[in-house]
Amino acid sequence: MSNPFTQFYKKNVNERKDVLKSLTLFDEALDIHAGDHTFNHIIENYITTYEVPLGIAPDFLIEGQKYHIPMATEEPSVIAGAAHAAKIIERNGGFKIESISREMIGQIIFKNIKDQETFKNTLLGIETKIFELAKIAHPQIHELGGGLRSYRVEIKEHNFVTLYATIDTLDAMGANTINTILERIAKYVESTYQVETLMSILSNLAVSSVVKASVLLDPKTLKFSDKIAESIHQAYLYASIDPYRAATHNKGIMNGITALMLATGNDTRAIESGAHAYASITGKYLPLTKWEVIDGMIKGTIEIPLALGTVGGSMGVLPKAKLARKILNVSSAKELMKVAACLGLAQNFAAIYALTTDGINKGHMRLHARNIAISAGAKDDQIEAVIQYMIDRNTITLDTAKAYLTKNPSLWRILFFIFQNQDIFHEITSLHLTYCLSLQ
Repeated sequence: MSNPFTQFYKKNVNERKDVLKSLTLFDEALDIHAGDHTFNHIIENYITTYEVPLGIAPDFLIEGQKYHIPMATEEPSVIAGAAHAAKIIERNGGFKIESISREMIGQIIFKNIKDQETFKNTLLGIETKIFELAKIAHPQIHELGGGLRSYRVEIKEHNFVTLYATIDTLDAMGANTINTILERIAKYVESTYQVETLMSILSNLAVSSVVKASVLLDPKTLKFSDKIAESIHQAYLYASIDPYRAATHNKGIMNGITALMLATGNDTRAIESGAHAYASITGKYLPLTKWEVIDGMIKGTIEIPLALGTVGGSMGVLPKAKLARKILNVSSAKELMKVAACLGLAQNFAAIYALTTDGINKGHMRLHARNIAISAGAKDDQIEAVIQYMIDRNTITLDTAKAYLTKNPSLWRILFFIFQNQDIFHEITSLHLTYCLSLQ
């Protein structure tokens, strides 16, 4: 059976939608603008919407199951890189999930605590009451099987004592759930023990909501197979010793994850914050992926916190977020975590593979040139010619694109010019009439 996503990038927009419809992964009713009324109630001082393209990176084979990943991004090479990496990884057996945990962390920070040790022991000694308060604060999450799982207390500098609560928010990202539970506990502790709370808030460093995924690649399936394994390993190795490179290394990972989070209506800032904090948790900023050579094979691993959700917030309101989740076809937050981690690993592989072989510009600049051609005013039938013209001259600029269009105007531009100049129009008409009469 042929793959409907073969040369997906060459299809037009309607053909791509038809592919998704054939797999029951598309709904025309969700492919709509939400409207000013909806947006005006989501944010303050709403004036308009800002459009970002939504595309598909198809055929991600994860634990034996195929996913077609929706990505909202303005960067030309992101989806192309992810799709290319997915093809290579599929030929090598796909992605494996090595481990996953799914709990969130919140903090109640008490200030001006003079006898910190006594207060810490007090909090640890009222465990039954704290769990009771958590259930009272949010009975629904507990009835559904989630809620407070555990807590710990730490003494901090400057007379702070912090209670860290681990909470299962099920399929929601859970910020409101966490904050509701924390505030109820804090209020009780304040009134009972006459202490002050600085704040009660979730943490975006979600060390209890972490997924680890891996791939195993045969160098024979890659370009420069005799040296590619060592090159990829060295690319990781260098990122592990230089924070300047590590920052760009991790940014490449987030290119994919952030695009998926934006498409599915998740909090991209929370995900980015958690990822970069996790990269620094040892006190040194490190890459979120690791690439090793094991028995001649290339093993890539990603370990990343993902405080995401599949229900709640604006994702239940925005039609395009619903459409993205329909395309992705995941049934839980854990499943979305798996897909997001694998996408980040694929995106990282695509970048490192390009950097250590042809260089990042070969593919990226061609896609960038497309944007330049469109900005210069190229029509659909001119875009490829303009791109090639700029690439042949190794000058991807607006002036170069305009220079080509000036020398090679489209038929419509020629006709427009003629009709705008009546004398030329009449002369051409007269010549055409004379020619026709000569044929009689």
